[in-house]
Amino acid sequence: MQPNPSIPISQRWLQRPLTPASYFRVLPVSFAIWTVIVVLKAGQVLMNDAERQYVLPLQHYFVWASLDLYSWAFFTPLIFALAFRFPFTRSNWLERLVFPHTLACVACLFVQALVRATGGTIYAEHFEQPAPWLSMAIANAIGFAPLYILAYCIIVIFAAFLRLQDEIGKREVAQAQLQVRLASAELETLRMQIQPHFLFNTLQAAITLVQEDPRAAEDVLLRLSQLLRISLDQMGKNEIPLARELEFLDLYVGIQKQRFGDRLSVAIHAEPAALDQLVPPLLLQPLVENAIRHGIGKHKGSDLIEVFARIANHGIEIEVWNTNSTIDESTDQLLLRGVGIRNTKARLEQLYGPTAALLLRSLGSRGVVALIFIPLQHAPQPQRPVAVGAAS
Repeated sequence: MQPNPSIPISQRWLQRPLTPASYFRVLPVSFAIWTVIVVLKAGQVLMNDAERQYVLPLQHYFVWASLDLYSWAFFTPLIFALAFRFPFTRSNWLERLVFPHTLACVACLFVQALVRATGGTIYAEHFEQPAPWLSMAIANAIGFAPLYILAYCIIVIFAAFLRLQDEIGKREVAQAQLQVRLASAELETLRMQIQPHFLFNTLQAAITLVQEDPRAAEDVLLRLSQLLRISLDQMGKNEIPLARELEFLDLYVGIQKQRFGDRLSVAIHAEPAALDQLVPPLLLQPLVENAIRHGIGKHKGSDLIEVFARIANHGIEIEVWNTNSTIDESTDQLLLRGVGIRNTKARLEQLYGPTAALLLRSLGSRGVVALIFIPLQHAPQPQRPVAVGAAS
């Protein structure tokens, strides 16, 4: 399996178990880091000798610095793997300190002493005064042990930091995914609350017309079947083009006109540019239903309901006007009552956050307007504009 280059190195160190392939992927990074340390140490020793006016050939400083430190370039990927595999926690820090980290640190010191003594003996035989192998190994193990233990601890601490960063990232991703699932579930719940509410009201209208006007009742049921078919088609969708939403609204208005006859007039005024914009399904029907119920449904005379849709202020503005109703309460108070409007506002907030809005305002002594603002959302496949004007 080829490694994914988009995965950070810190996450590659998390692989279980450590494989030769993953080890050799990390090794160049380790060598690059330790090369910098080797150069710094060689330079430091060189400057110290220069102050004492006893400067050896330049290669001497880099060879001994390499023998002292390059072994840790090979150890570092292994130490990282151990630190990820056996992290310190409050409950097991003492156990982890003994196994595997103390044992691993001792093993690193032992191997490094062997490498340094062997390499140093070979180099000294050719370029310097030879020294006994055993004494060189013991001197290295004792003299440099505190420094190497510190190096081991720094590697473990850095690995713990990377592991913590990975855990935080995973938790943030999991939290974001959970929030998306919760929001989707809430949207579906709100939509399922609207659909039965609308369905029961429509069936009630059909029942009322069965004896008074059977043909009108038949037309209502046919339109209801078309509405249900559209509802099934858009089930599971959080957004649909406004043109599709207006088709749904046209069917609903046709049902209401069978009930109220010429007393009810509905007109739709939508800019062609607005028809392809995405809106939540069943956005307008609850508002129009609410306008009918509180307008012509409670007051004598006729009522005109107008729907306006236009592109403005980097979004789509939708207004639902009716001339035969009044409101004496604020939007917040009205939202405490009525399933349709309350759920419509909640769905807007879930989908678009604070950038969307739903307000209800009075139009003087009589008349109410519902104002909706949705940020621009272009439909993936724009549809041709539907006919607008007076609804059937």
